[in-house]
Amino acid sequence: MPACGVADPAQLDILTKALNDYCARHRVADKDERERIAIRVIALFGRGVSDPAQLSAELERGSA
Repeated sequence: MPACGVADPAQLDILTKALNDYCARHRVADKDERERIAIRVIALFGRGVSDPAQLSAELERGSA
């Protein structure tokens, strides 16, 4: 993650895909639930997790 805490376009694509894939796998359609998961994705990213497979694994584990 850049020092200023802003994701670049490629990183945003990865984060968006992680969110969308997780929500599709778990059939999450509720806006509030998607937002909660998005916050988890951002928290993981903030801890340095930016690899798509690692993001997916961390979301499945329920960490963040």
